[in-house]
Amino acid sequence: METGWWEMVSQEPAAPLRPTVRQYVGYRENSLVPVRRREVPTGDVALIMSFGPRIEVAGGGACSIESVGSFAATVSDTWADTEYIGEQYGLEVMISPLGASRLLGVPLDVLTGVVVDLEDLIGVKAKRLIEHLAELPDWPSRFAVMDTVLPRWLDEGRPPAPMVEYAWQRIAETQGRVSIGTLVDELGCSRRYLLTQFRSQIGVPPKSLARVLRCRHAMRLLQAGGKSIGDIAYECGYFDQSHLNRDFKLITGIVPGSIPFFQAGMPGSA
Repeated sequence: METGWWEMVSQEPAAPLRPTVRQYVGYRENSLVPVRRREVPTGDVALIMSFGPRIEVAGGGACSIESVGSFAATVSDTWADTEYIGEQYGLEVMISPLGASRLLGVPLDVLTGVVVDLEDLIGVKAKRLIEHLAELPDWPSRFAVMDTVLPRWLDEGRPPAPMVEYAWQRIAETQGRVSIGTLVDELGCSRRYLLTQFRSQIGVPPKSLARVLRCRHAMRLLQAGGKSIGDIAYECGYFDQSHLNRDFKLITGIVPGSIPFFQAGMPGSA
């Protein structure tokens, strides 16, 4: 029986944007049955620009469910579920937390764990952009508009603090394996000061981001296959397999052995 259809088109942004903007994903779906997806943290921020109906979001196993349209999904250290029936249509922009902080103009820690409408964050220009994107005939045209608009919006924002940018880059390049003590020593600051500044501009403490990036690395290795869970735990910097299992369950809501049945990075992933 036919249950629906979907299309997804992804593209890297223009070269000057790539250090900050990861990817554009255009999506359009129509389902005759309820679709529920597990969305796991990536360490980046997702900007969802919806051209269609609202979507239901339930975070981290919580009972509360929010109905949202266009919104920002900031850095989190736990999973969320999305659910819809009927049509979903829009564009997702995956952007680094430092870029999102600059673009949205607010400390990201005030947005952690909440779903905020893009128009409330960016203003009427967000509404005008989304309306314009919806009127365009195809995804390449929409991606080209984003390549033009995002540099201007980013230039209008406040640059990240050099200390936070350095710490974020070190955590990212080591896939979460650098210790917070090492960062403090390299930066020559107190642990408390780094925590306060980092949380404001990234949305979560440095330890939480490191846990998410270690888990994402483990997830990629699990999906690639060919290695035992114990070997993956060692490679990703966990104390042992039990440590990996515990973190993986807290962040994704599933255990590592379930990874063959799990899909991440779908529209709306956070």
